[in-house]
Amino acid sequence: MANDGSVVFGTEVDESGLKKGLKNIAGLAGNGLAALGSVTGAALAATTTGLVALGKASIETTSQFDTSMSQIAATLGITSEDIANNVNGAGDTFDSLRAKALEMGSATNFTAQQAADGLNILAMSGYDAETSIGMIEDVLHLAAAGSMDLSTAAGFVSGSMKGFADNTKSAQYYADLMAKGATLANTNVSQLGDALSGAAAVASSYGQSADSVTISLLRLAEQGVVGSAASTELAAAMKNLYAPTNQAADALKEVGVSAFDEKGNFRDFNTVVNELYGSLNALGDDGLPKYTDAQKTAIAQTIFGIQGFNAYNQMVVTSTEKQEEWAAALADSTGEASKQYATMTDNLQGDLDILGSAFDGLKIAIGDELMPTMREFVQFGSDGLARLTEAFNVGSIEGAFGELGTILSEALVKL
Repeated sequence: MANDGSVVFGTEVDESGLKKGLKNIAGLAGNGLAALGSVTGAALAATTTGLVALGKASIETTSQFDTSMSQIAATLGITSEDIANNVNGAGDTFDSLRAKALEMGSATNFTAQQAADGLNILAMSGYDAETSIGMIEDVLHLAAAGSMDLSTAAGFVSGSMKGFADNTKSAQYYADLMAKGATLANTNVSQLGDALSGAAAVASSYGQSADSVTISLLRLAEQGVVGSAASTELAAAMKNLYAPTNQAADALKEVGVSAFDEKGNFRDFNTVVNELYGSLNALGDDGLPKYTDAQKTAIAQTIFGIQGFNAYNQMVVTSTEKQEEWAAALADSTGEASKQYATMTDNLQGDLDILGSAFDGLKIAIGDELMPTMREFVQFGSDGLARLTEAFNVGSIEGAFGELGTILSEALVKL
């Protein structure tokens, strides 16, 4: 209070508290920013590491895919120069093959590289690029239906098509035949595919259809004979029946069975086998069997030979009713491989496989962008090593160090 009685208010503010508060706030903010910076740095580091890993994986995947594509080109007789200059459409052909492999990789549970390997098997079988592109999806369906790799499935389809040489039948026909047939008897897609492709050429030379041969193989499969063993036995039986020895021809004549029709054409193998079995087991006019067991065995062995006789014995166990059921099922098998593919992939594992294949497609897309630069650096490295070697040979260690300096300078410019 002033001496004159007036009241005086102090206008000075103690700044120590304010300064302390602001300092605390600043400290908290600083700590927050430091923490944020740490999190951001960690995130950035993790992102960078992930991108580097993705880049590395992309280059590896693309490199493997490109190697498979180069193999297709080599199989088809297309050179890198042909592709680069589109000689006779080689570049367009290669692009179409590559696009088809990538399409199969992005849309199915098989990777682009696996599709490329399948295309190469078809090319190795003598099919041109356009035909191979048209076949690969059916091959893929068969592979999935039989839990096989594409290369194996491609071999089965191409082997059957080449063997039967029936231009009216497509890859889908054979894929469906194998897929459906495997559901009818004691065999699987891989075993039936192996047997059918193995027997195709011999069976076709004797005028047999793929449907009929499949029924023969199913008859053998019911007795546990599958795969290459089945095709070997069946081929032996057909050879001895349709190209008989004189003794075999006499035996056939004796039992009243012919392997040829009135015009001299080959008759259906299953029909002949069934007729022979019926004749050997027929009753005489006296109501008794016409032939003893020993006579039946001797006649059948004379006709078929030892190996063919085994096939005959195993085939005749299957009833004609069962054969008719199989024939009807095979005749109605259109789209079977595709249906089985859909069923086999309609599960979590199928989803994961398709996801993985699609991710491979992404890696190849990234790799396509990175590959030119990577190739340039690898080629630069090879050239650099050759230059270092030459410099060392000419100027010893001093020459090598001098050249190394030049190479490092060039590398920095490239980087």
